[in-house]
Parts: sequence; structure tokens; C-alpha cells
Amino acid sequence: MKLAKNGESGQIFILVLILLAMGPLLILPMLNLSYSAQKFHQMVEIIVLNDNAADSGVEWGKYQVYNYPVEIQETPLDVYLVINNIDVHVTVEYDSAMAAYIIISTASRAQRSSTIECVLVIDVGLFGKVAAVDGDVDIDKCRFENPDFPGESDVFVNGNVTIDKDGSGNFPSYIDGDVTASGTVTLFDRAVVTGTITQEAEPIEFPPIDAQVHEDKAKATNDIRGDVTLGEGTWNLGPTYIDGNLSVEGHAVQGNAKVTLEGTVYVTGNIIIDRAELYGFGDILAEGNISVQRTSFALDIVDYLPLLMSVNGDISILGSEVSRPFVQAIIYAPAPASWLTLEWVDAYGSVAARYIRLFRSTLAYPAELRGRADLPGAGLDTVTYQFK
Repeated sequence: MKLAKNGESGQIFILVLILLAMGPLLILPMLNLSYSAQKFHQMVEIIVLNDNAADSGVEWGKYQVYNYPVEIQETPLDVYLVINNIDVHVTVEYDSAMAAYIIISTASRAQRSSTIECVLVIDVGLFGKVAAVDGDVDIDKCRFENPDFPGESDVFVNGNVTIDKDGSGNFPSYIDGDVTASGTVTLFDRAVVTGTITQEAEPIEFPPIDAQVHEDKAKATNDIRGDVTLGEGTWNLGPTYIDGNLSVEGHAVQGNAKVTLEGTVYVTGNIIIDRAELYGFGDILAEGNISVQRTSFALDIVDYLPLLMSVNGDISILGSEVSRPFVQAIIYAPAPASWLTLEWVDAYGSVAARYIRLFRSTLAYPAELRGRADLPGAGLDTVTYQFK
């Protein structure tokens, strides 16, 4: 052991006193730093939790838009939710000028809040057009226009478009919108296209029909039948599942068959409708062919057009120069090699098929279709997503 020399015995004591004096000077700042760091992390945690809760509120709003687009157009949403023990205020409204849904979600906790604004549109795919065709198409003596929605009766074709090939005479075709084709666009005689003509465009997809959804709706009341035949007289139909064929045929003398639709009608076979009047509201789907003649669709809810679709077959709607049926519907026949034929028909809605024959018909594209999320191939498209 080394003994301290004379004069060194007090040095250690002095060092100890210095350390004791400096300790509080070091400890207090360190404690303050630790407290500040803790407060910072708590604040960050609150901000992150609020951001996540606000984001969840936006997702909830998207779900409402996807499932209830028309209801939100009529009545905006203004609700308070509790997400992960955080109060979240969500508003959802439709801006008709933008054709978009605006979702604002504000999450509040510990006197702090986070707000997210999301502008959302519904991409309706094929049904953003008045007519969409997956192959070549001839348009003969037709008018595509809606005075209440000018310039928006667009046509898209995965192939070549020929307009008035046989000569239009006193009835030239008139398309108040754009015509887009993956092939060529050829106008004859006095045919008019008010919008842009685009050739060699990228083709668009024709999605299949999710038949199970509509089958489930048709079976909702357990009204399940075999072949159904309705003659002249008054009938109610739907929700109804028909495991067979549906025939609705009026009489030239005794009168039309008058059918009030009260829900989805799903038919596993073919549908034949002749000399009939359809009222009410309800989608009509067939796994086979749909043939309609001398029949009008006078529906109760014009703002929410019904679906008239064939899963695997053709659709034909035929009138004549003296009897032009008026049809309010979204008409779709997506099966390979399927045909949709409209002759002497006045239609309000949208039509799409693998192949289409259009003769002496008028089509009016409604603005409300841009807000539909229940159509085949429709999906949500976020335009903006920003923190406020």
C-alpha cells in the first residue's frame, strides 16, 4: 500500500467536494432533458394515434361511399365515431360540380387533433360511357345526347368504329361526346361527333358479372320458382329467383302485361318480354338470353337506374318506326361473343357488350352514373389525400 505523501492527504477530499458540488449541476439538466424527451414522445404518440384514428375515419367514409353512393348524394353524412378510444368526427358529402365525394375526418385526443381531407371519385369503368364495345361496331342513324348533361355521351370501342356506313339520308348520326377506339374511327355522310375523336387508344377491360350478389338478392324473400309465364293483366314480381325461363307476353287486343318490379329478378334460363309495361324498381339478370320487344320501362327511381344484364347470353331490345320502346337501364352483356342489339329504341342509361348493333336508336347518358359504385368493374379512386 502506498501512503500519501505530505500535502497530498487533502487532495482527494477536495476532489470529492468538487464532484459533490457538480452533481446537482449535471443531474438537474439531465432530469429536465429526460422529462422533455418523455413529453416529446408522448406528444408524438398522441399525434400518431390521432393520425391513425383520422385515417380510419376516412376508410369508414370510403366504405359508406362504396355501399351507399346515391344516399350520400341525397343526404350528406355527419357522424361522430369512437376509434381506439379516440373521438373521430367524419363528414361525407357529394360535390356535384366536381362529381366527387369529399371526406373530412378529424380525430381529437389530449387537446390535440388531426384532420384528413380526402377527395374521392368512383371510377365506373365501362359505364363512364354511353356505349362501350369490345369489338368492331357500326352505328347507324343514332343520336347519343343528353341536354341536361351536354358533351358527355362518350363512346369507347376496343376495335373499329364505323358511323353511318350505309348512308344516313335525312337521319345522320349525332354523338354529343368523345369517340375513342383502339382501332379506327370512320364517319360517313353527315355524321357528327361534337367531342374528340381518338384512334389507336389503349383497350379497356370488360369485367364479368358477379352473379352471386344478384342471386342472393333475388333469393332474399325465398320466392323461388321454376318457369314463370305472365300474360296480359297486372303482376308483381321481385325479389324473385326463377330456376328456369321467364316469359312476359301481353296481347295485341286484350292489352299489355303490366309488371311492377319490387326487387331483383334473377333467371337461370332465358327471358322473353313482349308487349309489356314494367314499373317500380328492380334489377333483371339472366344467365341466358334476354329478348325485349314493344316494351317500356317506366321506373320509380330514375336517379338510380336498374341493371338489365345477361351473364352468358345476348340481349336484344327491338322497336319499330311506329312503336319505339323507352328503356331506363344499365344494359350489359359481357360474355365472349355476346351481342347487344338496339333497334328503334330510346334509352336513358349506358350500354356495354362484346358486340353491339345500334340502329335508329337514341341514348342519353345520365350524370348520376358517375357516382355509382355497384356497377361491374367500378372502384374508388382517391384524387387527393391531405392532412389539414
